[in-house]
Amino acid sequence: MEKVKESGTMNNCEVETPKNITIKGIISLLMQSVDEKCDRSVISLGMGDPSAYSCFHTTPIAQHAVVDAFQSDKFNGYSPTVGLPQTRRAIADYLSRDLPYKLSSDDVFITSGCTQAIDVALTMLARPSANILLPRPCFPIYELCAAFRGLEVRRFDLLPDKGWEVDLDAIEVLADQNTVALVIINPGNPCGNVYSYQHLKEIADIAEKLKILVIADEVYGHLAFGKNPFVPMGVFGSTVPVLTLGSLSKRWIVPGWRLGWFVTTDPSGKFMKTKVVEHIKKYFDILGGPATFIQAAVPYILEQTDEVFFKKTINILKQASEICCDRIKEIPCITCPHKPQGSMAVMMKLNLPLLDDISDDIDFCFKLAKEESVIILPGTAVGLKDWLRITFAADPASLEEALVRVKSFYEIAAFEAEKAVYSDFKVHVFSSSSELLERLHEKWSLVKKQPYPAMYSSVYGGIILDPAIMVIPIDDHMVHRGHGVFDTSIIYDGYLYELDVHLDRFLRSASKAKISSPFPRSTLRSILIQMTAVSKCKKGTLRFWLSAGPGNFLLSPAGCPTSAFYAVVIDDFSQCKEGVKVITSTIPMKSPLFATTKNVNYLPNVLSVMEAEEKGAFASIWVDNEGYIAEGPNVNVAFITQDKELILPSFDKILSGCTALRLLQLAPKLVEQGQLKSVKIADLTVQEAKRAAEMMYVGSTLPLLPIVMWDEQSMGW
Repeated sequence: MEKVKESGTMNNCEVETPKNITIKGIISLLMQSVDEKCDRSVISLGMGDPSAYSCFHTTPIAQHAVVDAFQSDKFNGYSPTVGLPQTRRAIADYLSRDLPYKLSSDDVFITSGCTQAIDVALTMLARPSANILLPRPCFPIYELCAAFRGLEVRRFDLLPDKGWEVDLDAIEVLADQNTVALVIINPGNPCGNVYSYQHLKEIADIAEKLKILVIADEVYGHLAFGKNPFVPMGVFGSTVPVLTLGSLSKRWIVPGWRLGWFVTTDPSGKFMKTKVVEHIKKYFDILGGPATFIQAAVPYILEQTDEVFFKKTINILKQASEICCDRIKEIPCITCPHKPQGSMAVMMKLNLPLLDDISDDIDFCFKLAKEESVIILPGTAVGLKDWLRITFAADPASLEEALVRVKSFYEIAAFEAEKAVYSDFKVHVFSSSSELLERLHEKWSLVKKQPYPAMYSSVYGGIILDPAIMVIPIDDHMVHRGHGVFDTSIIYDGYLYELDVHLDRFLRSASKAKISSPFPRSTLRSILIQMTAVSKCKKGTLRFWLSAGPGNFLLSPAGCPTSAFYAVVIDDFSQCKEGVKVITSTIPMKSPLFATTKNVNYLPNVLSVMEAEEKGAFASIWVDNEGYIAEGPNVNVAFITQDKELILPSFDKILSGCTALRLLQLAPKLVEQGQLKSVKIADLTVQEAKRAAEMMYVGSTLPLLPIVMWDEQSMGW
């Protein structure tokens, strides 16, 4: 026996327990803080276990398969440590459906849930001085396993303003010769993101460049309901070795069955060359996998589960995510930067200044649990302080009730905060223009990159390079009455693209709006060219406005001394390179007079885009009163029919885009080459348009953007 020290410890047995937060650990503490005297039931939006709610249940096929395996009396003994051969083969076949190559049963190892697969992966990679790259935010089990295995954790950010995409630049900075792998969770937990094929390819390329493998956590595989379909990381296994982790838990709604897998998706055989697979097999000799009869049920479950079951689950999750996001909009202290596209959870930003006596996300969650009996996971648990992870995999009634309680909690806290603020609130009075300018300079000093390198104002009479004074008078009729027109030209490689075409349309719009220019056309053109040169912008946009001018706040501009001309260079613009999803807008489109004039009243356009984003789409399509296709919110739309005709909707009721007109000039060359049959402008009904072989947006910054889905219908099929 070990000799016991006087202090009560064992010789050579002192160990330091990792202090990492776990989801189950913090939820257990939150449950303990619930007021036992409260007669309301506890609603938990903290755990990714949908089986707790009656609207989520597994398929009878899975249940029958387990019962049959159990009652067969054939699977009461030990299974091979790596899993039953038939189970490994079935999982290999299941995963191979989505891969450009076929997995073998030797690639698959059966684990006790995905959590054990995570531990196996990190154990296999651990060595002295090794580090692993984890996303932030991240499922916390990774960090806990790394702590137990002595792996240094380095975190790269997921970018909320880019759909929680990986910060690829950060990966290059963080990785070194001791980096063994990077972890990708897709569909995302805790963010609800689903990565596009292109982004996954970029991840694979950078991992190959850095000579590190990818651990692909796909426990939420196929649970995608947004614009991006689920693409397994193993698709890029020929580029970089991938360890794929998954389970039955989420897609089949059986987390308690603890049936997971650890798969080497490595068609190039790089694992075999380094004897990694041999090492994995040896390690599995000391592990205990799932119950043998559960393993035996897997082949039948994977082969016989029909799509109806999967689609029902997806529809429930999509509906629940929409309820969650809609209700959160009613709670000002919580914002959702990116609507979930998959999995069962979403990250929300907590706005603490709106709340009284709430110090951080953990404080918020504990007080919410105590006062409203609602459990939400604090973002600190997944690596993002002052955020929240909300699991929306709940029945609609419970989800609605939980968020009503959260709103009530906010209203009470916000009322107290408002009282505290306004009890002695005093508005600052600026004593001089220099004091105001100093404040503006302080604001702009916090901006990392100046987005507006130059502005012109006829009110000032020159080009402005200081962003602090890039302002328009508030009594300008364009500001308070919307009496103004504008246009935009592209800057590419330092050159202005089709400036004259845009300038001509600009002046036609000004004529319709009854606004005269303060300068002749040649002077306007010269101002725009000079300002672009001074800005030194190589890739961006040049936007310019004509307004009735400043002077008063009346309806009529008759009292304005002169019209005003403004322009600004906007540095850089992003171009979407992938096909997008659109909807038919329910927002009324502008009347022909205003639609064919490029005026500053863009409220219908803004509402149209917001409507699309709320439904998980990129943008929308307007249909006129006669049922004909009109345009997008700020771009034209074009179609290629099954007979290879390029058709653009008639410009009678919509703006004739400069890029659309340029397309009509260039496309006949494709007719000459035999790639198109004809090019024309015509009226198209919705039914005719949806039968097209191809559909695209046409606009200056695009210039062509494929539309792959319209009102949940795939285009070109």
